[in-house]
Amino acid sequence: MGVCGLPNSKLLPLFCILCLIVCILKWTDIKAPTIFKPTQISGQQHRVNVSHSQAGTSLDGGPTQQQTEFRKNGGESQNALQKEQDNGEISAPDEFMEQQAVVQSERRRHLREVCSNHPELSQGSINAITLRHMFVDDKYKILFCSVPKTACSNWKRVLMVLGGVRNQTAGITLTEAHMENKMKRLIQLSPAARKYKLQTYTKFMYARQPFRRILSAYLDKFGGKAVYRQEQHFQDIAKGIMKRYRKNATTRDLQTGENITWYEWMAYLTNQTERVGFDSHWLEIHKVCSPCQVNYDYLGKLETVDDDARYMLTSLEVQDKANFPTGDEHQTNSSQVYNAYFGQVTKTSLQRLWELYKLDFELFGYDKPDFL
Repeated sequence: MGVCGLPNSKLLPLFCILCLIVCILKWTDIKAPTIFKPTQISGQQHRVNVSHSQAGTSLDGGPTQQQTEFRKNGGESQNALQKEQDNGEISAPDEFMEQQAVVQSERRRHLREVCSNHPELSQGSINAITLRHMFVDDKYKILFCSVPKTACSNWKRVLMVLGGVRNQTAGITLTEAHMENKMKRLIQLSPAARKYKLQTYTKFMYARQPFRRILSAYLDKFGGKAVYRQEQHFQDIAKGIMKRYRKNATTRDLQTGENITWYEWMAYLTNQTERVGFDSHWLEIHKVCSPCQVNYDYLGKLETVDDDARYMLTSLEVQDKANFPTGDEHQTNSSQVYNAYFGQVTKTSLQRLWELYKLDFELFGYDKPDFL
């Protein structure tokens, strides 16, 4: 080396050439070889704006835990919840469930309010009628209070499938649903077992507009049909009605009890002395299921049975195991039929009928009929 650290005279031309090359490279913004310009990593040069598509990458460049689980679960095209969040929307199924949750909450609130106005309905032990009508499903921990004429046959079909008695609801006959369901009733259990299940199991029941319900009972059991010929119980009831309310009844009338009239049916229902022996098909709903004593989780209505059933089965996460049968319409759902029958009833009988079923109207949120 020469003076002041400069190369000696022999190397000076070479040194000058190298310096010239470096200057040219800097001037043209071309990176110089590492030997002349060490690489510098600055935070500004490597800052990354993470987008939704990049957010699933871990710091080491591999898949995140969420991605790993995503792939294990089948590698769907996109997570539905993330899609909803990105779009700022709630999917239709979620919206339905939220709406129905509000409906159920309001029904329970309304029921509690009416019960508080009638403290006598909450006193004493749960009656034997309710215990007999409460069906038990231990597999899914469900208690179902079966009210006749409120889609109870279809609910028994559903519970038969959930309980493993049948594979599907389709094809289960009415007789099988009621007589061969193999379900236990709450009244068959010990007091301790009843108490435990009432406190811990999911409980549900269904209601129906009371006047439509008694019309359905009349048409199904007595109104020109011969169901009572096959069921001795209803045949005996029909004979009794005929004997007490038909003027100039013939011997055949009294022997068969066939074709009792709507007028005779109304006379029977509105006679207070008859009410002690009412069949559950027309007994007041609150006496069948004791809703002021049993804390029901789901309060269904026949008028909204499809939505109510879908909501409950989905909430219990059994919607893929049993479907609620649909399309089982009854002629009494027709306003024309309903108005035609009740249009024949006198004001006095209508008022008596209202007094009989008034609590059912109030408890389950049904409006008082316009013709009253």
